[in-house]
Amino acid sequence: MYRRFLLFCLAGSLAALPGCTWFQPREWPLSGTIEAVELPVVAEVGGLLTAVKVDDGAVVKKGQVLAEIDKRSYQASVREAEAVLAQAQARLEEAQAGSRDSTIRRGIAAVDQADAAIRLAEARQKQAEAGLNRAKELVDQVASQLEGAKQTLAYQENRLREAARLYERGAIAKQEYEAKQEAVNQARTQVNQLAAQLEAARSQYAAAREDVAAAVAQTGTAQAQRAGAQAELDQLKEGSTDYAIRALLAARDQAQARLEQARLQLEKAVITAPEDGVVLRSSVTQGEVAKPGATLFTMRKGDHLELKVYIPEAELGRVRPGETVGIQVDAYPGETFRGVISAVADKAEFTPKNVQTPDERTKLVFAVTIRISEGLDKLKPGMPADVLLPGKEDAQ
Repeated sequence: MYRRFLLFCLAGSLAALPGCTWFQPREWPLSGTIEAVELPVVAEVGGLLTAVKVDDGAVVKKGQVLAEIDKRSYQASVREAEAVLAQAQARLEEAQAGSRDSTIRRGIAAVDQADAAIRLAEARQKQAEAGLNRAKELVDQVASQLEGAKQTLAYQENRLREAARLYERGAIAKQEYEAKQEAVNQARTQVNQLAAQLEAARSQYAAAREDVAAAVAQTGTAQAQRAGAQAELDQLKEGSTDYAIRALLAARDQAQARLEQARLQLEKAVITAPEDGVVLRSSVTQGEVAKPGATLFTMRKGDHLELKVYIPEAELGRVRPGETVGIQVDAYPGETFRGVISAVADKAEFTPKNVQTPDERTKLVFAVTIRISEGLDKLKPGMPADVLLPGKEDAQ
């Protein structure tokens, strides 16, 4: 009885102290780690990397050259397109001047050349379709494995929940409970790995579909060129007409478009920085062969930093996208930097293993992503940070 009286007096004294915030919480901190907003630099064309001009950690400006792909094949394509355009222009001018025997012979050669182009395009189309079938089989296989891994994860999570209830009642040992946690972590890792493999397989499938579409288009182009060449030849044999002139004008315009496309591909052989920032990782070395769609570098955008924290389910109503929050780091004591909540997860998850104690990791939380809008010259990726959310009274 005497002890209860003392505790009551102590509590009353604390509440009466000037400035005491025991019953007046104004802010509620969450902890996380500052992360950079990563920007992949992807190769739009393939080929041998003849130069890699930046290393990890390099500060780069928008448009700065990061790497170069062997340009010889693309330069040859430009020269070929230039020659085709010159040939189309010469045919047009000759038709406008009147047909001659030499013109007819060149028309016959053009038809033969178009026939050869059709055969080559059809062979490439068959090869692309075979690659598409292989990519589809890989996607189906990995998707099936991922579905099985998700079922395993669900099973292990159910066992973990059962073990948690038994552990709270003291029915099982802590070691057995932690083993169930580890099984869940392993199952989740397997799901994440298979999800990444499925994403890569789908990318390969998409690339294979593009290859098939390009091959089909190439076949159609070759067939159209053959039809145009045959029509031109027929008209040359009969003598130039307005129809023949229009066909040659279309051929010239087509050759011009092909030249512009070849020049664009040549430009893409030079890999440049899409934004100002810092090179976080280089995934290639000089002498390596880059494939179209492959990530060559990973950059950090210079003016983008984010912070992800995890809020308990019971406190979810206190955060909304667009709200401003305070951010504090140990490196700058006494300073508070502003940030804006950019996203709140719509699905709960267990607290990540590297955030809190094993007991806390069994709680369901929601991820909250914060875009840092102040102190970008001071805050750095990897810094631990505390987020100050409005207190319960403010939220009301």
